Amino acid sequence: MRNALFLAALLLAGCSSENPDPPVQTQDPPLQTQDPPNLTGVTLSPNTVSYMDGGGSVVVSVEITGSDTEGDIQTLWVRTPDGATLELDGLPDTQPGQATFTEDIVIPTDRIGSFNVEVWLVDAAGGRSNSRWAIIDVIWDAQGSDWTRRLSPLPYALRDVTWNGSVFIAVGDAGSILTSADGIDWAANDSGTDTNLNAVAAHGPYVVAVGYEIILQSTDDGASWTVKDRPIEMNLTAVAINASQVVVGGYRLGWSTPITMISEDRGDTWQAVDSWPDEGLFLEDLVYHDGMFVGATNDSGLSGAWVTVSSDGNSWNKITVSEELHEFAWFPAIVYDGSQFILTGNLGAVFTSPDASNWTQTETPVQDAIYMGAAWNGSKLVVAGWSMCGGLWFCITDGIVPAGLSSTDGGVSWDVFDIDIDYESWGLAWGNGRFVSVGQRPESSGVGAIYTSE
Repeated sequence: MRNALFLAALLLAGCSSENPDPPVQTQDPPLQTQDPPNLTGVTLSPNTVSYMDGGGSVVVSVEITGSDTEGDIQTLWVRTPDGATLELDGLPDTQPGQATFTEDIVIPTDRIGSFNVEVWLVDAAGGRSNSRWAIIDVIWDAQGSDWTRRLSPLPYALRDVTWNGSVFIAVGDAGSILTSADGIDWAANDSGTDTNLNAVAAHGPYVVAVGYEIILQSTDDGASWTVKDRPIEMNLTAVAINASQVVVGGYRLGWSTPITMISEDRGDTWQAVDSWPDEGLFLEDLVYHDGMFVGATNDSGLSGAWVTVSSDGNSWNKITVSEELHEFAWFPAIVYDGSQFILTGNLGAVFTSPDASNWTQTETPVQDAIYMGAAWNGSKLVVAGWSMCGGLWFCITDGIVPAGLSSTDGGVSWDVFDIDIDYESWGLAWGNGRFVSVGQRPESSGVGAIYTSE
């Protein structure tokens, strides 16, 4: 589930967003070439507003500086961050030469980030000026968190957590495994290894944890562990269990090629799956529901957004999530919320599907977050991760970026929250009346932490 290989690729993805391409223009007047206006400057006031100011929108003044040979500037056109194109006429009379005037426009504040506002002018003859862009920052004002820190600092980062019906089991670096019946009091358990553990899954008291060249098994709710396999030169990042099968996946070290294996005898023997749909795809996370394995994937070719599905754990198909999503899309987590699959990723992306075949991107209010985990409590869906604003990560937004979202309507609408400043949530689970988040302090520190929320 947790793949260090793509940090560099995602860094490149973030950097590529520093100078976003201008929006594709639609509904524009035809371009005229005979003495059109010339737009030289655009200033927004204010250029920084708070998230959900004005109930979701605020009035911003746009100061435009330009020139026109004929002095007949007639219309101001503005494309706002939500894609709306505004035509503003009734402008002040202008004279040949320079012209400066101010108009008020409405800017949406229901998304956190830095957004382009595009402006251009049209004269009485239909001549269209060049476009100019200004940036408006919609920032989140830090609010009190309803999450409680239970353990920190830990001498190792934690990567994943699951609830098996009786206990939470959390795993992380240096072979760390912790268990808790309530998410509040935790006990460290001897894993028998010091290698990094990336993912954990359970089916009742039977628990499997995977990581760097290791597959571990517990049959007593995570209290004691046995090494079941040591796959050489493999980093396993995902695991799922049903009543008779265990499926694990990841990638081969040095080659970045996928590896997906299955055990039909509770981990005693392992074999590669019969078919894998793409040599570029490897598993980041796995979920099993109602006779179907569904895998969140990363594409080592950086060329698409996909999930993989299987009805038997052996034969897999590749399903397109989106053909239009950013080419550096990364999906670290997938969960089933009782009616649909929820797929979460970087760049604030959240997708939903009732059948794992047809996916819809939900409108989320944050663009600079990487959602590493998701959990559902029967009525509320929670996704959490960390902000791209820190460490090696490029940040588009000027200000604090909340790292969590919650929804009670399946992702149609979202509430924004943060867990703690300088905390990265790498795994989420729900059990015994509370959500549990495991992760670490800043990414380079390797200092782990556990938080809970009722």
